[in-house]
Amino acid sequence: MSSELSHPHLIPFQNSKNDRIEIIQNLSALLSATKSLSSDPAAQKTTCECATILPSLRYSKAIIRTVSLQDVEILESNGCSSDDWSSIYFLYGGDSGSSISAASVGKAIRAQVKRSTFSGRVVLGLDLRQSTTQKEESNPRSLLKPGIHSNTMISNSVIEPGAKVFNNAIISETFIGSNATVLNCGSITYESSSEGFFSDTMTIGVGPEAGGGRPVKVIPESTLVDVCSSLNMSASAGSSNSIFKMPIECTNTIDSNVICGNMLHTNCAINVYLAQDSTIQSSSSVQNAILLPHSSIQNSIVDSVFLQWKSAIVNNSNVSSTLLMECSEIGPNSVVASTVLGPDSHVSCGEVHCSVIGPNTNSHHQSLLISVLWPTGRGNVGYGSNIGSNHTGRIPDQECTVGEGVFWGLGSVIKFPVDLSKSFYSVVAAGVQLPPQSVSMPFSLIMTGGNVGNGMNEIVPGWLLQSSPYTILRSEEKFKSRRKAKCHDFYCGWKIIRPTIVDACMHARNLLVSCKQSGVSAGETSDSKRIFTENDIIQIGKNYMTIRGIDVGIKAYTDLIQRYALDGLLELLHNSAGIDKIEDLYKKAAVSFEPDANTAAISWPLLPWEEASHDNNARLFLHKLYIMSKELPSIAGNDADELQFSVTCIKSMKKLIELENHHAAQVLRSKKRDDKRGEQTIPGYAISHDRAEDDAVVLLAQKRAKEINSKCNEVIVSLLGTASRL
Repeated sequence: MSSELSHPHLIPFQNSKNDRIEIIQNLSALLSATKSLSSDPAAQKTTCECATILPSLRYSKAIIRTVSLQDVEILESNGCSSDDWSSIYFLYGGDSGSSISAASVGKAIRAQVKRSTFSGRVVLGLDLRQSTTQKEESNPRSLLKPGIHSNTMISNSVIEPGAKVFNNAIISETFIGSNATVLNCGSITYESSSEGFFSDTMTIGVGPEAGGGRPVKVIPESTLVDVCSSLNMSASAGSSNSIFKMPIECTNTIDSNVICGNMLHTNCAINVYLAQDSTIQSSSSVQNAILLPHSSIQNSIVDSVFLQWKSAIVNNSNVSSTLLMECSEIGPNSVVASTVLGPDSHVSCGEVHCSVIGPNTNSHHQSLLISVLWPTGRGNVGYGSNIGSNHTGRIPDQECTVGEGVFWGLGSVIKFPVDLSKSFYSVVAAGVQLPPQSVSMPFSLIMTGGNVGNGMNEIVPGWLLQSSPYTILRSEEKFKSRRKAKCHDFYCGWKIIRPTIVDACMHARNLLVSCKQSGVSAGETSDSKRIFTENDIIQIGKNYMTIRGIDVGIKAYTDLIQRYALDGLLELLHNSAGIDKIEDLYKKAAVSFEPDANTAAISWPLLPWEEASHDNNARLFLHKLYIMSKELPSIAGNDADELQFSVTCIKSMKKLIELENHHAAQVLRSKKRDDKRGEQTIPGYAISHDRAEDDAVVLLAQKRAKEINSKCNEVIVSLLGTASRL
């Protein structure tokens, strides 16, 4: 492992980077070997063993030599030509101690090099191994035998033994690896520009399109941790998890095309690096592209792109200055420029410009995202959403910050600047036009207002928790099952309900309670038609809120906060940590614990991988006990501090049973609303849709409620023996 590594999770990223550097260095060594050979094609001894060979050859001995007169005769009889045969070399290999006969080499030349023209320094690989195995012959993809056939011009290039190079127009300044296939392509060339040589670093301008910007430097192996750090999105400077950062050192220049994968039916390729098992197919133009293993570009136009493992650009897309992280995809019919696309994210049929899109984010329909900073992703963009409406006639110098899990409804129109970075898992409803503003209310619904709001939209804080908990539970399971990016899994697997989210809900709940109390003290009643605006509570933005909305938010946030805290207490009690030890932990957390969430008005929220509880269960339990201490009067009564701790725990377990049963019932209720609405609207709905009672998410909620009920009852029975009174 490289000494520059700070954390073992970064090993796959560093290994990938090292592999690229090694191939480039070994290619340079191979070309140096050609320069040491005699330029006289008539010489009988013009071979040398390569001190360093490319790893893909898998030979213990590799030979490189100039062509002889006999070789030239064979080549010309096969329809090959060169302007200078002395600059043409053969590369082949075998096992140490074994001899390589001239006959076997001549046979390989006759079979593998045909109807091609060479110019400049060219190294032609010959595969001297036996014919394909029976297993390979049964695979249609292996029917194409290694060779260099029917190429109009190959110049200044190296082709390894085993490569398949057929029917191409121009191949120049290119290395083709032993496992590569280059078939029916137009021109594959290498160019340096006024901006410098082709390299493994790229600067992507995100944020405002004009009037500034947020440049971020990336390499093909960059993570969201790196990107967010580069953009100063960290709300916790000097976080202990800064060890997750992938070091970006000096630029590594790539002096030629490198093709170790497959390039098929591509019209124009300039400056490409294809790792093994990567593919470029049927694309009209590909420039300045680095593809890591198992990534692909198909039927698209790209310029300056890095594709990580299993990422793809497909079907009539146009992509430039973009990093696609592992298992992300662009296409079909998409236009993406100056963007970082996080792992497991997808953009289809829409446009994305100058944006950072976090993991598990989907934009599957025609939509627009401009200058959107969405580092934690996990959201969805509905059809017709326009997130990037600038002020008419002004320069595009504004941007939009988006929180984790935000859902943009059908046809929503978002006018910049907008900050929803702390409105985690909120919904902007269909047709909403959102004016410039900042909203910091998690799990909220923003919808078109009624007659009482003077044209403003209405916000219902905590609506998702109260009216659609099904969505949250389904999302949690969806993120688990659809998280395919294994290299990024170490920081992308955070839970929805975690300390930062709970702290934000507690902050929002306390604001709502204060706002309601102010209304009551002023003579307002719960039945009042009075509305609340940013003059009453600035965190709701340019929206209005009703008394009913306040009540929904207080109830929803409180239930979530208490379920979270009591779940931690249950786990400690059920695992027999010992009541005295748990009481000591509780008292310690109540007095000395300091939450690490950031509630400042204009700041980035704490990123999930920066939380002190990330991969730290001890810290997580302390946070849960701290929250419990703040909620104890509501959970166990105002006299809770005077009770024995065992009695407090018994009351807490009973409260948790109540909350879990209510949550399971709400999950079922939120799904049954769909059934009722569908049956009242669509003929035959009931027989063509699964009932809510049979839905997998509903059943999961009920299963969890039963499990928690059982554990709580076990704990209560155990604690009754230690309690002096109930």
